[in-house]
Amino acid sequence: MATKTAKPTKKRSFGTRIVLLLNWIAVIALLLAYLAGFLNPSVFWPAAFLGLLYPAILIINILFILFWIVYLKRYFLISLLAIVIGYSYFNTFFSTGRTRNNRNSEKDIKVMSYNVRLFNLYSWEKKGHREMRQAILDLISSESPDILCIQEFYSGHGLGADYGDTISRILRTKYRHEAFVATGNRNLPVGLATFSKYPIINSSKVPYENSNVNFFTVNDIVVEDDTFRIINTHMESVRFGKEDISFVSDWNSINDTTLDYQKGSKIILRKIKRAFVRRADQIPTTLHFIKQSPYPVIFCGDINDTPASYTYKQLTNELDDSFVLAGHGIGQTYSDILPWLRIDYIMTSRSLSASSFQVIKKSYSDHYPVVANIHKTDN
Repeated sequence: MATKTAKPTKKRSFGTRIVLLLNWIAVIALLLAYLAGFLNPSVFWPAAFLGLLYPAILIINILFILFWIVYLKRYFLISLLAIVIGYSYFNTFFSTGRTRNNRNSEKDIKVMSYNVRLFNLYSWEKKGHREMRQAILDLISSESPDILCIQEFYSGHGLGADYGDTISRILRTKYRHEAFVATGNRNLPVGLATFSKYPIINSSKVPYENSNVNFFTVNDIVVEDDTFRIINTHMESVRFGKEDISFVSDWNSINDTTLDYQKGSKIILRKIKRAFVRRADQIPTTLHFIKQSPYPVIFCGDINDTPASYTYKQLTNELDDSFVLAGHGIGQTYSDILPWLRIDYIMTSRSLSASSFQVIKKSYSDHYPVVANIHKTDN
């Protein structure tokens, strides 16, 4: 009786092996990006960097899925499984506002957070300081928020004006708190400002121990029978100079002999690493005021970190992200360099919720303002 011979296993072609290897590298990068939210950058900062690149790494894995499907290979399951594992990360970058509701808007508090970049004081944008400042003021007037938190606020004192007075007049309120960067025996007219149509009963400035320019403010605001704690912050930035931004913008000119790619890359990576570590050191102080608050918290600010970061993860362990609750689409808030950066947030205590969230795509600053309607939950 003749015995059956085993069917020879078909060897993968060289091209298939190369693509499969690249696919595994992309999957490992994606898994490490997931770890960015759990690993303190001071312990393992490369994960934080991969977290910053999460959207790009995600797209690469999606392309691998499409590639294998086209060639009828089951290897598409490798990237698909990795993406499914990190679905919660995907939802923080692309929201469908799954918990959006239709509560009576009269019970909502309209909150706006805006990094105004000193009202374009040094004419970073093509239009001048006065024109951009007026555009920002007009936008604030048209939105007319109940609570407005401004980062990189400039008081205008050096120009013989007070922009705080102007905004108070626009919002028709006398309640505001301004806090400025302290340098030696004087304050620079640069910092944070919180404006409210409701009474502010307590205000304080809380410095970050590892920074001379970054801090946050705490304002307790009474709204009818309720009191809310408003935290307004601007956390450590990467501090890219014009030369750094130009270097990134010119990266496609790979044959440009005037660019030192190795030196430029090292400088940028060093700045990014330092900022990651400093923000991680700043977050415990912020969390202390959130956890110890006797009132529900509304957190506003430019944290200079994406939803795949350690800083964001620590905050959302205590607070809800209004964009995830009620936003739509990608939610980009920073208009320079990378197209997916969401680094400006409005977050709330679990006893509060957002009925709507909007990113206003107006390029009057390098940040877009964010607006949320906040209300108390029924439970």
